[in-house]
Amino acid sequence: MHLPVLSTGDLVLRPIEDKDTAALFRHFSDDAVTKYMDIDSFSNISEATHIIQFFRQSLEKEEGMRWAITLAGKDELIGTCGYHKINKTHFKAEIGYDLQPVYWGKGVMKEAISAMLTYGYEELQFNRIEAFVDPENQASSKLLSRLGFRYEGFLRDAFFEKGKFVNAELYSLLRHEHTRESIF
Repeated sequence: MHLPVLSTGDLVLRPIEDKDTAALFRHFSDDAVTKYMDIDSFSNISEATHIIQFFRQSLEKEEGMRWAITLAGKDELIGTCGYHKINKTHFKAEIGYDLQPVYWGKGVMKEAISAMLTYGYEELQFNRIEAFVDPENQASSKLLSRLGFRYEGFLRDAFFEKGKFVNAELYSLLRHEHTRESIF
């Protein structure tokens, strides 16, 4: 599976590379970034090295793909987004995303996910794209709604993360519901 560079004008989504190790470590060391994620905040740079290897292996196995989000004209990672749990049999995948707090509320993630969705539907031929959100993460729920995702339900104790069971909200967007014009 190939991970292309996606450009939106303001953003460039590119493969995460070894040169991103320090930026990725800083990013995932921030408790605000990892608060609603299924990973603990990084405490050692080797964790960044391992997650880069994980992303590469996931791509090689065709189970997932993850992009570095960068501002056009600048190459520093400010967040990540991608597909995981790709299921070719059922033409679907789950999305995940994270962003440095300084960029929250500025439309960066909406633009990044929009590009990712277009690629998923047009190139990867997904029919369904899902997202699981911590019910407390209202900003993520609002973002998905603005992107056209539909709320499908509340999942009690759906995941075991950071030593406890956590609830999740399930959102989905089907190919026929996705339009480029309504997103950009």
